[in-house]
Amino acid sequence: MPTLFKRILLTILLVLVAASLWVASRPDMSEVGIPYAEAAPANSGLRVRWLGVATLLFDDGETQIMTDGFVSRPSALDLLLKRPIAPDIEAITGAIDGQKINRLAAIMPVHSHYDHAMDTADFARMTGADILGSLSTANVARSSSMPEAQIKIVTIGEPYSYGRFTITFYPSKHAPLSTNLGISGSVKEPFTLPAPYTAWQEGQSYSIHIEHPEGSALVQGSAGYIPGTLSGISVDAVFLGTGGLIDMTPDYVSAYIDETVHALAPSQVYIIHQDDLLGEFGSVEQNKINLSFDQTFAINLLQSVLPARLMQMPFGVDVSLTDVSIEKKYSH
Repeated sequence: MPTLFKRILLTILLVLVAASLWVASRPDMSEVGIPYAEAAPANSGLRVRWLGVATLLFDDGETQIMTDGFVSRPSALDLLLKRPIAPDIEAITGAIDGQKINRLAAIMPVHSHYDHAMDTADFARMTGADILGSLSTANVARSSSMPEAQIKIVTIGEPYSYGRFTITFYPSKHAPLSTNLGISGSVKEPFTLPAPYTAWQEGQSYSIHIEHPEGSALVQGSAGYIPGTLSGISVDAVFLGTGGLIDMTPDYVSAYIDETVHALAPSQVYIIHQDDLLGEFGSVEQNKINLSFDQTFAINLLQSVLPARLMQMPFGVDVSLTDVSIEKKYSH
């Protein structure tokens, strides 16, 4: 074997070893210093369960409502090569059965990107739930042949009631990420599935306010904001989108926390959308190459949300919002 060729092979091997060691040294979410929320006691009133990315299942024992419902996991190559993708029906069915999603009344994507809205129509079809969202979300649903009777294009600021839940949509923005280039438009008409991920354009992004007699919450699915939009709202808990937030400037992070946390005075803040959306459904680890959190950023965020507490949620585990609401009431 020629000497030059041996050197090239050795260099490639050394680079691969160094890259593997670097990836292995990157922190898991359990290592960044953000504590985990405790599981809710059985039959503990209003509960919420995180199912990865920005999918949250709210349940009061009578009615369930859910954000997004994204459980399909297209691969990195699917996205890079813009290969046609479609909802994973087996994964959706498995999630409905495995998570006991059997009283779902409404499902609302925080915006219409594939990692939020792609599976919404199939969840709604299988459960009989209504879809609440923008015209883009409606056209995504129509692409999956969703019955029109189950599609509701929402009006900003208008309350929608399901069981004892009241849901109100406020305008928001997507996090200002370079990965949003090319998918920041709207879905102007239904499209044929499967389709490249770029078919799922953002449309209108929302902050979703959820009220219930036993507790209240804001779901901020993406780390973007519109100044002043949420003023006058008070909640017990905020579910805070943190995808890409680590790459924002300190001034941006401070303003984001002011607008989505301090303005609403919650006692508890739960991070969402920090996990690797290219990983398996049920895996909640962050992408080791493109981190959502390191120890320094976690400490800064823990401090910035004070006096609220910052926590992360275990996958598929109910957390009590009733207890959070009671705690906030007596702490004031």
